[in-house]
Amino acid sequence: MKLRQEELKNVEVWEKAGFELPKFNREEMIKNTKENPEWIHFGAGNIFRAFPAAVCQELLNKGILNTGIIVAEGYDYEIIEKSYKKFDDLSVLVTLKANGSLEKKVIGSMAESLTVDTSNSHDWNRLKEIFRSKSLKMVSFTITEKGYSLVDAKGEFLKDVANDFTKETSAAISYNGQLLS
Repeated sequence: MKLRQEELKNVEVWEKAGFELPKFNREEMIKNTKENPEWIHFGAGNIFRAFPAAVCQELLNKGILNTGIIVAEGYDYEIIEKSYKKFDDLSVLVTLKANGSLEKKVIGSMAESLTVDTSNSHDWNRLKEIFRSKSLKMVSFTITEKGYSLVDAKGEFLKDVANDFTKETSAAISYNGQLLS
C-alpha cells in the first residue's frame, strides 16, 4: 500500500487495512477546484490535515461541496514537496478513540498544495490567480508564531520583517509580508 491516487483504486486493500476512503470523485473535485477555487488555507501542518482538511472531506463526502481545499505553506516550504506533492496531495488521519480503537481515514480533500514564496513564480502566480478568482469564498489559517510574529523578545522587528520594509512588496520574504503583497 502506497499513499498515491492510483493506489486508492485498490479499494479492497485499503478497506481490509481499516481505512475509510474519500467517497467522492477526486479527479472531478480537483478539476472543479482548479477552475473555481473556493477555499484556500494557509498552514500545511498537522492541525490543518486533522481539522480543516477533514471537515472539507466530510462536506465533499456528503455532496455539500464539489470543490476541495487548496493548502499553502509560507514557512516550511519542504512540507509541500515531502508531505503533499509526493503523495498526490493525499494524507492519512488516524484518530485514537476513547475505547482504544483507531479510526483511519485517507484524506483526499486537498486539490492543490502551494508554497507562499515570491521566488517560486509558478506557485506565486497561482496564488495571485486564486485570490483574483470571483469564486473564492474562504481563506483560513493555522499558522504559529513562526508565521505571524513581527518582533523579537526585545520588541525589535525580526530580520525578515525589517528586510521587507526596505524592498518592493513583490520581494517580501516574511510570511506576513508575502501574504500582504
